[in-house]
Amino acid sequence: MTIITETILAPTAAQAFGFAGLAAQMVWPLFRKRKAMLSVQLSASCTYAASYVLMGQSTAAAVCLTGATQNVITMLAGDHKWLSRISYVFLLIAVTVGIMTYAGLPSILAVTASCLNMIGRMQSDVLRMRGVQLSASPFGATHDVIVGAWPALAGAVVAFSIAITAFRREWHHRHPQVARP
Repeated sequence: MTIITETILAPTAAQAFGFAGLAAQMVWPLFRKRKAMLSVQLSASCTYAASYVLMGQSTAAAVCLTGATQNVITMLAGDHKWLSRISYVFLLIAVTVGIMTYAGLPSILAVTASCLNMIGRMQSDVLRMRGVQLSASPFGATHDVIVGAWPALAGAVVAFSIAITAFRREWHHRHPQVARP
């Protein structure tokens, strides 16, 4: 059997949590409302964290949980600017966690992807949120290739495809005068 069929037909616990994260990661870009997007991203962060823990990827697990915590604060903050500024602390926490659990390139990639996703969540504008979070995709996908997190990689690729389509839809909705290809 290939790695793909093994993963699908007889998933380990890590892969099962990875598939749950994959489902959430594939769905969030379809939403148009920021709060719905954040809610689904929260479930993806938590299930991916469990997957990474079971894979022994401590940096990825820790930054996923840091991002999940920041996500909850962001949702609770709503339009309260003073409370949303607390989210900046989580960037420092993610970098600190990355230093404390440093394991080479995978740690650098996990921290970079997580920080970009956190910066995206801090955007009150959905288009800016999507744009910043799209920039995290190459870092997260490369991390998942290196550590062999195949469900997370599939989620990254599919979510990127859906998110770029949603980004273009939102862009054209806001800028109808821009010629479409």
